[in-house]
This record gives sequence, structure tokens and C-alpha cells, in this order.
Amino acid sequence: MTYFQCIILLVALLYCKANTVQNEFEDFVDYVNNYIDYTIHYSLPTNNSYLVNVNDSRIHDYGTFDFIIVGAGTAGTLLTRRLTEITDWNILLLEAGNNGNNFTDIPFMNLFTRNSEYNWGFKTIPQNNSCLGMVDHKCVYPTGKGLGGSAIIGDSVYARGNKADFNAWADLGLDGWSHDDLLPYFKKTEKIDINFYDERYHGTNGLLSINYTYPNPVTYDAFLDANLLSGLESVDYNGKTQIGIGKFQWTLNFNKKVTGGNAFITPVIENTPNLKVTLNAYTSKIIFSNKNGIPTATGVQFIKGGRVYNAYASKEVILSAGPIGSPQLLMLSGVGPQEDLENLNISVIKNLPVGQNLIDHPAFVGLYIRTNLTTDPGNVTYNLERWIKGLGYYTTIFSADNIGFINTKNKTSEIPNVEFLTINPPTSVPPASFYNLDETYAKVFTTYNTLTDFLVYCINIEPKSHGWLKLSSSDPADFPLINPAYYTDPNDEDIQAVYEGIKYILSLLETKPLQAINATLVTQTPNCDYLKEESEKDYWYCAIRSLTSTLYHPSCTTRMGNSEKDSVVDKTMKVHGISRLRVVDAGSMPKLVRGHPLAAIWAMAEKTADLIKKEYKKL
Repeated sequence: MTYFQCIILLVALLYCKANTVQNEFEDFVDYVNNYIDYTIHYSLPTNNSYLVNVNDSRIHDYGTFDFIIVGAGTAGTLLTRRLTEITDWNILLLEAGNNGNNFTDIPFMNLFTRNSEYNWGFKTIPQNNSCLGMVDHKCVYPTGKGLGGSAIIGDSVYARGNKADFNAWADLGLDGWSHDDLLPYFKKTEKIDINFYDERYHGTNGLLSINYTYPNPVTYDAFLDANLLSGLESVDYNGKTQIGIGKFQWTLNFNKKVTGGNAFITPVIENTPNLKVTLNAYTSKIIFSNKNGIPTATGVQFIKGGRVYNAYASKEVILSAGPIGSPQLLMLSGVGPQEDLENLNISVIKNLPVGQNLIDHPAFVGLYIRTNLTTDPGNVTYNLERWIKGLGYYTTIFSADNIGFINTKNKTSEIPNVEFLTINPPTSVPPASFYNLDETYAKVFTTYNTLTDFLVYCINIEPKSHGWLKLSSSDPADFPLINPAYYTDPNDEDIQAVYEGIKYILSLLETKPLQAINATLVTQTPNCDYLKEESEKDYWYCAIRSLTSTLYHPSCTTRMGNSEKDSVVDKTMKVHGISRLRVVDAGSMPKLVRGHPLAAIWAMAEKTADLIKKEYKKL
């Protein structure tokens, strides 16, 4: 072959490769567009009947394992990964949902996956003090179902909380749960890949990638500068100081959303012989025996593909089904408030306050500000081209990038009571179904401009209000009753904190950086307008009650503590009075952290894995 023929062949090969890459990209664009269309037309379920339908009356034996972990969410995936490190332990991981996919790996698509098979579909019961701008006064309560749990559809923010949160856990008599105790576990999980972080507080060799996104939204610099002029400092909020303004630290690996599923399980699932992962398996009951008068968890019953299976655990059953799923499963199995269970004709195994301490972060989602800056939204093709390069708003959740923590009561305090974050154009105005907006507010949201308006969430991160979760029936097909009870604290401290957070944000509009971009409040609250002339405070209280929604941080429904009267698990996550049963997830928090729970849950899972290994003399 001549030199000239070699050149022709090389050019032809490069041309073919380029065509192949282009064709693959065009196929990917079609895939994403089709998936978006699927989510737009998808109807969320109103119960679990599709999971529990049985067409075979027999109960099939699924085998015996050392540990059975129910729920492959934030805690369950990491706990599974750590326990499989003991190669002579066999682990069964059960998950009601499916694996994630190329669509869920795109962070921005969280806007759509909320309305897909990866969301259980829960709503709250009607509220009297919040959710008043929602259909039937019910807030949506998005909860993830799939390998990775709520992180698949959630915000993926890595925000640990305040040192005082964990020290307060220890002060409850929970030895080993202080901030200094947990810091090595935070660092163990983490693989940070950002600039200008506090090295004393971060890990660089873990399994969980933490990253920034670029470029910044068009309003980022002005909002940041306004906060700096107001007296806040630019901080690594996961470092020494939480109070201040910062850039979101995301669970992000270059351009892909990181969940417990794709960080801890899928990379090793093919080469971990002591792990069995069973997806689309709905666990309906814990199997108990009575040993020496002590209820003992010996296995679980689950439904998969229309068949019922029993799986047995020679060591332990561990529930990591989340702060909704774990208490529901406990109560269906006879562990919970005795009176409630007896009213549903459920045989009581153990009387414990399961579900009685639901705590969540209420977020005001109606603070819209218009500027003279315009964002080009691009189309799907353009945005995917940038996403492949690790650029653009497809690498973020809702183009969110500024995050701040303040104490509205005491500017010198190191402990915040309010968090605020910006959701920027062109994704600042979600569809009405995102919040379950009623007809009035659905119309209001159509008046906001997705190209010029940004939204500031104001969030109470030390709520005094406590709600509850109860069974609606003894049938696992029925959703539980969820009552977050936002703003029901007797002294209105919760709503006052959000109001003070709003006033802080409004004060920023008087600063030169925001005036330079003509930042103007455009919030509309038709049912509250009559109060504007009477009382600013009453007006904003009305607005807050109308447009408060969940920040997806339910917790404490199976809280950790030393007494059976006010807690469900002890400091080793073992259920009080029951042998061989633990609960490890956000529900096990004794108090909700002043941050986003993901990071704290992973630290809890890391520590619990070590506790288990030590108990069985494997560490």
C-alpha cells in the first residue's frame, strides 16, 4: 500500500469514527427527548397495588443470607458496600425500584424524574398551616424508589450540617455520635474535587465524588457580592464555619449525578460474589420468631414479579428503606404504637413510638426576583453537547448555585437557623405539578419569566414543629398517612424564622450589586394581597403558609435514643427490645441536621458498618 493510499484509508477511518460518534450522540438526544416526553405524560401512583399484586399463592424460599438489607437508598447502598468487604458474609440487598439509567445520571433531569417510576408518589394529608396554595392543601412528598433512593430524584447537595447538630446527638447520651466522632466517617466516604476547600474537614480518597459545576449562572456573582456586602463571608460550609455564603458542593462525578447506587453498588456488582442485589422487590413484612421471650427478626417477606418470597438472615435484618418506608414496614410487621396497631387489627410485636417524630425542613418556594439579565435556555441538543463537556445547567439541579446559612436572631452565632439558596434561569419556574399548585397559583407561576427571574428558597433548618407518619390500613398496598405539620409549633417560631429569612433576602435588593442588574421582587400571592396594607408581617406569614413545600428532608421517624418511650433504635441502631433488627437511614437521626441529610446519612452508614464489624469481631 502506497503512502497516499494509507492517508486515504486513515481519513476514511476517521470519517467513519466521526460519523459513528455523531450517530451515537443523535441517538442519545432522541433517547433524552423521548424520556422527557414519558415523564410529562406519566401519572404517579396513588398506592402500591402495582407492587403487591400476586398471581401465585405459594411462598417461595429465596434462601438464607448473613445480612438482609431492605432498601438500596442512601444508607442501604453504602452499608451494603461496607459489609461485603467481609468476604465470608453473604449479603442480600432488596430494593422495590429499578436501577438508574443514562437519563437519571443527568443532574438537571431531576426536574423530570420527580414524575417517573423513580418516585413513590406520596403526598401529605391536608395541612392547616402550610401547603395552602396546593391542591386540597396537600404538599407533594417526593421519595425516591430505585437503586440510589431519593438521591435519584432529589437535590444531590452535599451539606453536612453544623457541628452543634452532632454534638447535640452526643448530649442526648448517644456516645460516639459527636461531630469529632463522625468527622472521620465523613472524610472516609468523600472524594472532593473542588478548589479552595478546608482540607482539615474533607476526604480525597473516598467512593463519593464531590464537585462544583460551571459556568456560574448569570445572577451568581451579583447575588454573591450582595451577600458579601451584607457582612457574610464566602465559606466552605462543610468546613470549620457553616455561617456564610458559598457555592453548592454537589455529589457529582464530572457531569454525572452521583447516588449511592452508581457510587457504591453498580461499580462492584459484577465482581462481588457475596452480594445479591434484587431489584423490583417490595418488602411487605419482617419475619419474627420468639427466642427466650425476645422477638427476633429472622427474615423478610417480599413480592417480586407476582410471586411471594421469604428470605432469611442468620445474623441480622437491617432496614434502610428511608424515613417513610422503614417505619411503614415496621408498623405493618407489628412494631409501632400499640393503640394504632390494634386499631388496624395488627398483632403487636413491640410497642414503640414508630413514626411519631417526623421532622422536615419547610421551604418557602415563592420568593421570585426579576433582573435585567437574560439566560439563553438552548435546546436539548445544545445542552447535551455542553453537558458531555461537563458544562452548563444540565450538570446542576435547577441551575441552583448560591447557598447560604444565616442566624436571623444572632449575627454572631456560629449556628444557623435559616438556609437560603438560589434557583436560577432558565429553570427557576417548574410546572405546577412540581409543587401540586392549585389553580390560582398555577396561573401565578405562568407569569414568572424563566429567562430573567430567579427564585430564592428560604428554609427553616431548625424546625420546632413535629409531625407524624401512620398507617392508613394494614394493607401494604396502601400509602401511609404523612403529616409534616409545618408551622404548628405553639409560639410560631418556625414561620417567624422563615419570615426573617425573607426580610434578609429583601434587604439584599438594596445593595449595589443587585441594583446594578435591576433586581426587583415580583412575588405574587393573590390570597394574601388584602393583607399588604394592613401588616407586612401578616402578609408574608400568609404567603409562607400558602407556598411552603418540603425540601425532601423527612427524618427522625425511627429516631435514635436511649429510651423506648421516645425513640425506636439505640446508639448502635438496634431496635429497642427486638433482637437482630436495625434501622439505618434518615429516620434514625435523633434530631434533624441543619443541612441536607445525604452527607449525614452516609456518615451514619459508615459508622454503623464499623459497629457491626466490631460486634462480629471482623474489625
